[in-house]
Amino acid sequence: MNYLEEELDEVLKTLKITSKKLNPEELETLILNLTKKYFKTEKNVLDPLDFNEKHTEHNPDFWKQIPERIKKTELTLLVFDTDYRGWKLKNAQDLALVVGETTGYPFWLTDQDLSFLVHLDDHDCVLWA
Repeated sequence: MNYLEEELDEVLKTLKITSKKLNPEELETLILNLTKKYFKTEKNVLDPLDFNEKHTEHNPDFWKQIPERIKKTELTLLVFDTDYRGWKLKNAQDLALVVGETTGYPFWLTDQDLSFLVHLDDHDCVLWA
């Protein structure tokens, strides 16, 4: 089941946050482009063990700090439940609202230019590239 996808869709609707859900082809292209740019090998999965991170920190409050730490717009949130799911959001404030209203889960975050990639894992470890 796609519990995480359903939860995120519901929160986006409830909070009236403008978003665009990525279709499977868009997700595949995005993941390949991200792995080409930020991972040791280009493939169709975002594997944290293969990630060329530049900075790592343990930060259980990262989701609360997103608006202060990420100044980019046109963000893309990626999660994995039974498959990869992704949503484009306008800004970091919208993202923080969504993450704050949903259960904790690992996620990846980038912008439309793929100028950065950040991963929050399920142990509150934040990996940046």
